[in-house]
Amino acid sequence: MCYAIPGKVIELKKNIAVIDYFGEKRNVLNEFLEIKVGDYVYAQGGILLNHVEQEKAEEILNFWEKRFFELKEVDKNLSSIEKVEASPNLLEILQKVNLNQELTTKDMQDILALTSNQELELLYKSANSIRQKEHDNACCVHGIIEFSNYCKENCFYCGIRKDKNITRYRMTVAEIITAAKKAVHDHGFKALVLQSGEDYDFDEEKLTTIVTEIRKLNVLIFLSLGQRSKHLYQKLYQAGARAALLRFETSNEQIFNEIRPGANLKDRIQLIKDIKEMGYVIATGFIMGLPKETSNDIINNILLTKSLGPDMHSFGPLIPTTGTPLETQNKPSKDLVLKTIALTRFIDRKSKILVTTALETLDKDARRQGLLAGANSLMINATPKHNAELYSIYDNKAGVTDNLQETIKDTVDLLYSIGRAPTDLGI
Repeated sequence: MCYAIPGKVIELKKNIAVIDYFGEKRNVLNEFLEIKVGDYVYAQGGILLNHVEQEKAEEILNFWEKRFFELKEVDKNLSSIEKVEASPNLLEILQKVNLNQELTTKDMQDILALTSNQELELLYKSANSIRQKEHDNACCVHGIIEFSNYCKENCFYCGIRKDKNITRYRMTVAEIITAAKKAVHDHGFKALVLQSGEDYDFDEEKLTTIVTEIRKLNVLIFLSLGQRSKHLYQKLYQAGARAALLRFETSNEQIFNEIRPGANLKDRIQLIKDIKEMGYVIATGFIMGLPKETSNDIINNILLTKSLGPDMHSFGPLIPTTGTPLETQNKPSKDLVLKTIALTRFIDRKSKILVTTALETLDKDARRQGLLAGANSLMINATPKHNAELYSIYDNKAGVTDNLQETIKDTVDLLYSIGRAPTDLGI
């Protein structure tokens, strides 16, 4: 199963290629390929990745052509809104959303305070409708390879914090490249997230080698390495990485200082800005349910994320983890996370929103529910199982499996059931 649909180049405008998908036109950034009008190509995350032979492209497109429009119809039906009873206040807020008007702080607080099942259903459907209007039925599916659980940081919420007594591992450079090849060649991924703790054993030389070799697979390389140097991110961009996941965790500086001893929130935010300026596709966001957090903090988290100009919002619930300072902290409710997804969709209509592994860990039905509350991105764990079990950033982490192919099938079946195409077509 491929995680991108091939398209045909119909126009070139400097470093932008216009790609046709069944009559829909998308713009993609081209930095890697020599292409001409008429070529078939794969794109992911709005970036052109590689050529596709015409015969193979037409075979895939023949498979997709009917299904592409069938899925659109399912998605359209699921994102339609039926008339339901709701308070005048909520209806007024949703009218603002439909008119693309700015929400007030009170509007946002009222959304996060909703408790009525009927009103929550209306909220989620409204967010899903905005997602459908802005993004159609595309849902990007990334593979993730967790290559080291060593970390120099001591974050209070994290199961791989430096002082926690766990079995540590580092995949070798060769093992990481082999895992990437398997994910691409055997399972069809077009985007791979390379994730680790802040492990300085992976220096510039090792990481450059990894990125250079994986780039030869013609995939979008997504870095999730933590707060490494601006210089390193620049070198890895030059080697072929084009996306980075770096959360700021919380916009509340007091909470940040309490849960991340020795770290600095302003430095972290500046690094996010720096790597975006380099040209990286950016995913950023926060953790929900930290001690002393209020609804205003959640709102400020969303607004800070948007102000950073992300391509993707990535936020999830705190999962209290054994052996960490926050192990007795209460989990946030699933509905609070879903309300935050919906509110984020209203505030930043055009950005992608990830259903995180933490949300999946919180509730087994969260993937579907998150996607139907306005989200449109997923990750599948492609780490070798014996390592994935040790990458225990929180207890009972979802997505650790013996059978990656079965996980992929379950994911694709889920997407088909709600009318989503497992692809990310363009910018």
